[in-house]
Amino acid sequence: MIDFPTRSESLSLSLGVLCDHALIGQDGKLSLIGIFDHIGVSQLPAQHPRFFVVVVLQGNASDRQVEMEFVAPDGRSLMHEAIPIDPQAVAQGNGKLLAEINMLVLDQPGAFEFRVSGGGRVLGSIPLHVDQVQPEQHITGPTPVPRA
Repeated sequence: MIDFPTRSESLSLSLGVLCDHALIGQDGKLSLIGIFDHIGVSQLPAQHPRFFVVVVLQGNASDRQVEMEFVAPDGRSLMHEAIPIDPQAVAQGNGKLLAEINMLVLDQPGAFEFRVSGGGRVLGSIPLHVDQVQPEQHITGPTPVPRA
């Protein structure tokens, strides 16, 4: 069972994901396609062409914005953005934020994170693990199908 906040509860992050595509329909429903938390790259630095950071906030917001920071495994801040919010909409249960990220540069393997802050404190973080993988071997002919 999900407990929804009362008006006296402070701002919190109830959902945070990375995905290939996200949208909010005309009916207010949040649709997420291709949720992930790992990216495999064959060489570094690499660029990830496009994805979405999706956050759902709930509770009472004391500010009219939240901060989103992208932090590298070595602690460097690679991106920092202020995102406007409507505190009244958040308090009424409509605190959905979608941030489209294009051409994100990944310069090292390891555990990156998107940190979401509001009201002077970190509300939560969304992990992104970057793994350096070997380029796939080229197979000539059709790919064999394993048999059970």
